[in-house]
Amino acid sequence: MKKGFEDAFSEVQSEIVSLCLEYAEGKAEKIFVYIYRTNTMRMFNAFFKSEGKILAASQLPSTCSDDEFTDVGRNDISKIEDVCREYDAQIPNELKLYYDVITHKFHAEISYEDYSVKGKVTPFEVFMAWLRKEKNDK
Repeated sequence: MKKGFEDAFSEVQSEIVSLCLEYAEGKAEKIFVYIYRTNTMRMFNAFFKSEGKILAASQLPSTCSDDEFTDVGRNDISKIEDVCREYDAQIPNELKLYYDVITHKFHAEISYEDYSVKGKVTPFEVFMAWLRKEKNDK
C-alpha cells in the first residue's frame, strides 16, 4: 500500500458522510451508512437517529429524492474502489460507517469478506439487521 492511502480513503468516507448530512438537512443526530460491494453488486443505504428515533432514510423528511440519494451513494462506491486501486490497497466488500453529528465522532467497520457468495444472507438483510439492532439499543 502506498503512502497517502489513509488520507485519501478518509476523504472518500468524509464525502459519504457529507452526502448523508446534506440529505438529513440538519435533522440527524447520528448517521449510519451501509455499503456493500463486490465485482457484481453495489449497495448503499443509510439510516439516521433523529429526535431520539432511528429512521430509515425514506422515513426522514428530506427535500432530496431517496432515489437520487442512493444513486449518489452507489456512485461513491466507485470512489472507494478507485482510491484502493490507486494506492494498491485491498478493496473492502463491506463498510459500516457511523457518525455522531453532535460530538463529531466517526467510526468505521470495514470487512473484506464476500458473504453474498455463500447465499445465506443478503446485504439488504445485513443492513436491516443493523437498523433493527440500533432501534432496539437506543
